[in-house]
Amino acid sequence: MNQKVQYVRCGGDVDGQGAFVSPTILDNVDNKMRVAQEEIFGPVLCVIPFKDEAQAIEIANDSKYGLGAALWSSNINRVHRVAKRLQAGSVWVNNYNEGDMTVPFGGFKMSGNGRDKSLHAIEKFTETKTTWIRLHP
Repeated sequence: MNQKVQYVRCGGDVDGQGAFVSPTILDNVDNKMRVAQEEIFGPVLCVIPFKDEAQAIEIANDSKYGLGAALWSSNINRVHRVAKRLQAGSVWVNNYNEGDMTVPFGGFKMSGNGRDKSLHAIEKFTETKTTWIRLHP
């Protein structure tokens, strides 16, 4: 990993068998680093500095993945504006990873495999067909 990265918080060793990752915060991460570009399905937070809202959106969208994104803000206008521009299948605001089985779930780009859950998921298993019949030739 690039030597510019600073380990702000490492949770220490995890007891037990298996492959576990301790909660870790990485500061001063460059968005081109592997840890920022690949989906890390574990308790790892990469802190990437940005100058303004536009750059934050650019950094967030600069990935081949787009499963989910999270925003923390009390400005509802900003939330709507940013959420609309994020290339992610789910956007959480002031929370993360909450869900409901009746709401479609899936990612954009190379994340996910269509839309799971809800009636939208049924579309993956159906093919529609139109048949035109003239009854009185």
